[in-house]
Amino acid sequence: MLGFAGLLVLAGCAAKPADPQAGAGARNGGPNGTGNGSGRRFASIPVQAVAVQVGPLITDNDTAGTVVPVTQSQVAAQVAGVVSAVYRMAGDWVKQGAPVVQLDDSALKLAVRNAQSALANAKINLAMGQQTATESNPKLSSQLDSAKTAFAAAQKNYDSQKKLFDLGGISSSQLDTAQSQLQQAQANVQAAQFALEQNQQSDTQSTAQLQLAVDQASTQLEIAQLNLRNAKITAPFAGQIAAVNVTPGSYVSLNTSVFTLVSGEKQINFSEPPSDAPNFKVGDIVVFTYAGKSYPVKITQAPSAPINGVVPMVAAIPSSVPVSYGAVGTITYKLTLATGPQIPIAALQTRADLNFVYVIVGGKAAEQPITILAEGGIAAVAKGVDAGMQVILNPPPGLLAGSSVQVVALPSAQSQGAAAPAGPQGVGAQGTRQNNQGAGPGSAPGGGPPGRPVPGGKQ
Repeated sequence: MLGFAGLLVLAGCAAKPADPQAGAGARNGGPNGTGNGSGRRFASIPVQAVAVQVGPLITDNDTAGTVVPVTQSQVAAQVAGVVSAVYRMAGDWVKQGAPVVQLDDSALKLAVRNAQSALANAKINLAMGQQTATESNPKLSSQLDSAKTAFAAAQKNYDSQKKLFDLGGISSSQLDTAQSQLQQAQANVQAAQFALEQNQQSDTQSTAQLQLAVDQASTQLEIAQLNLRNAKITAPFAGQIAAVNVTPGSYVSLNTSVFTLVSGEKQINFSEPPSDAPNFKVGDIVVFTYAGKSYPVKITQAPSAPINGVVPMVAAIPSSVPVSYGAVGTITYKLTLATGPQIPIAALQTRADLNFVYVIVGGKAAEQPITILAEGGIAAVAKGVDAGMQVILNPPPGLLAGSSVQVVALPSAQSQGAAAPAGPQGVGAQGTRQNNQGAGPGSAPGGGPPGRPVPGGKQ
C-alpha cells in the first residue's frame, strides 16, 4: 500500500505534458502556466497574429449620384400676350431656334407700323431744320460782308477828313460827322457778326434736337420689332422639351414660364463631405453603378465651398451610357486615408483613453501603445509600431502582458483579409476592438475561440 508521499510522486508523473511546447513553456517563469515557483505547469495561450505592413490605407467609399441634364432652362415669355398656337409637346426633341409657342401678334404688328411712321416724321423734321439753317446762314454772311465794306469806307472817309481838319480845310463839326459815321459802321459790323453767330448756334442746337428725335424714334421701332419677334417663343438651345405650361387661348404675362427645355448631354450630380472633397480634382475617374452595371465617369467640376454641409460635385456621363434623366445610382471611389504602419482592426485594443495592441516579443505577449491616424475597412494606420512586428488578432480573454503565446495558423480567408494592408470594406478579418479592462490575473488562461469580443468590450 502506497503512502501519501508515493501518491504525490504518481500524481507528479501523470501531470507531465505530452506536448513538448507545453513542457518547454513550463520551464519558464510567468503567471500563465510558465511556472510560478510552486511547481505547477500550464500550456502557452494559442493566438492568431499577423505582421505589420507599411503603405497607404485605401478605402472604397460610395455616395448617391443622380443623372441630370447638363443644361436645363425654364423658358419664359419676353412679352405679354395670348397664346395662339403650341407647336411642340413634352418629350419632343427640338433644334436651337425652333418655334414652340406662338403668341397673338396683331397689336405688336400695329406697334411696329406706328413706330415706323414716327421715325419717318422725325427724319422729315430733321431735314427741314437742316434746310432752314442752310438758307439763312448765307444771307447773314452777306449782311456781315456789307457791314464790313461800309465800315472800311467810313474809316477811309474819317482819315481824309482828319487830315483836312489838321490843315484847317474843314470845320470841327464836319470831322465829328465823319467820326460818327465811322462809329455807326463799326456797330453795324458787330451786330451782323452777332446775328450770324446766334443763327449758327441756334441751327446747331436745333439740328441736334431733331437728330435726337430721330434716334429715339429709331429705338422705339427696334423695340416694337423685338416684341414682335418675341411673340414667337423658340428653343434657346437644342434639346428635349420636358414640359409645356400653356395652352392655346391662355394669357401669359412677362417672364411667365412657358415650357421647360433640357439638353441632350447628361451629367451626374453628387456630393461629398468636406473632409473627402480635397482628394478629388477635375479629370479623376470614379465609377457610377446603376441597375447592376458599372460605368467609369470623369469628374468635370472642381470641389467648391460646402453647401449645407456637403461639397457639390459633377461627373460627365458618356452619351452611350443607357441611363435616363433622374436615374439614381451609386458613385464609388477609392480614398487614401493615410500612409504608414497598418494594423488590422481586429488587433486594436482600448483601455480608458489608451489605444494599444498586443505584440509578440520572445514568445510572449507585450502591450504596445499606439496613436491611430486613420481607420477604414479592416485596417488602421497608427504610430507606435514598426514594419514586421507581430500583432495579435482578437486577443483571447485572459491574455496579459507577459503571457506565453503560441501562434496558430489563420483560416485561409481570414489570413488573406488580415494580412491585406487595405481593401474593400467588409473583406478580410472581421475582428473587434476589445476593452481589456476586465481581464486580470484570475481570468482563465486558455481563453475562448479566437475573434470573440470580451463581453462589454468597445467595438
